[in-house]
Amino acid sequence: MALSELRTHEIVRKAIHISSSAIPLLYWFIFTRDVMLRGVLILAFGFLLAEYLRLHFSQIRKIFMLIFGSAIRNHEHEKLTGATYVFTGAVLSIFLFSKEVAVTSLLILSVSDTLAALIGIPFGKHKFLSKSFEGSTAFFLSTLIILSIFIPQQVLLNVIISIALTLLEASPIRIDDNFSIPLLAGCLLSLTSLL
Repeated sequence: MALSELRTHEIVRKAIHISSSAIPLLYWFIFTRDVMLRGVLILAFGFLLAEYLRLHFSQIRKIFMLIFGSAIRNHEHEKLTGATYVFTGAVLSIFLFSKEVAVTSLLILSVSDTLAALIGIPFGKHKFLSKSFEGSTAFFLSTLIILSIFIPQQVLLNVIISIALTLLEASPIRIDDNFSIPLLAGCLLSLTSLL
């Protein structure tokens, strides 16, 4: 895939990805925990069902690829897509964590992960773990800003959490970061609230 195609492909993916910020924003401003949990559970189940059908039935795969093919990475052709991990991560975040922690964690996923790609792909010149230093810097700064908005009283802990999440996002581990970022963020934020 040429660099210009890669950039276009990632812009399509990240436009979809940033739209997932609707989940924490709807949770924060409109819906109760129970309503939100039911909603994302239905969406997660729907995505898992679509993935199962796509992976096991060639006709469904053709339709799926026709609709979503421009947003799917090569490694997702035979595995779950990032969108499915977003919704399963949202279900667990809303179920496991307080409203403030879940909203903060899911905003970090949708905003910081998007900015990391939008800065890192076109402007990334220096390697940092499996990503670029430029993209990771964008992830770190946006995460720090989000944490500062929701939890302004713990500046040092916000910096430490931002570093930890940036390292996770840039690391080459095989767990999809659409799943791991909100869960690690939620765990760290929940632990720091106990301090």
